[in-house]
Amino acid sequence: MSSTIEDNELPKANVTRVLKSALPPGTALQKDARLAVGKAATVFINYISSVANDVAQGANHKTISAADVFKALDICELEHMVPELQESLSAFQQIMLEKKQQKKKEKDESKFKDDGDTAMEEPSRGEKRLLDDDEDDGMSVDVKRSKEEEDEDEDDVEEEEEEEGQEETQEDNIEEVQS
Repeated sequence: MSSTIEDNELPKANVTRVLKSALPPGTALQKDARLAVGKAATVFINYISSVANDVAQGANHKTISAADVFKALDICELEHMVPELQESLSAFQQIMLEKKQQKKKEKDESKFKDDGDTAMEEPSRGEKRLLDDDEDDGMSVDVKRSKEEEDEDEDDVEEEEEEEGQEETQEDNIEEVQS
């Protein structure tokens, strides 16, 4: 099955958004102009991807990297685009790194907060428990009970799945005997 340009076309909404951000405000675009830019962008992406693939294969790589794409742009005599694209890539990678670090920080804080609450209530190793500490034990027992209940529920689900599997096997055997 051969693919055509229409099979790899960029979404029209994305093309329109890029055009509007690149052109001065109030600039009108005909439908045919948006279509032509979308098709041109698709052809450009396919061509650069093909050249980058050749570069990667020439270097015995199975995966196309950003360096392969930049080399492909040089080969296609579009080296004037490389510095700006490298800056954009660096900025994107920095944003993604910051998001990842923020997410990890939030996860650690929530984990610390959850662990910190229980850690403050429990006596340290080697310390004697005070009478006031016994009041908190009711909560930990409830948590233990709920974990035990969850384990029992999981066992029940597993037993049900096994029973269903046995029923299906019995049905299959009955069908074979009837055949």
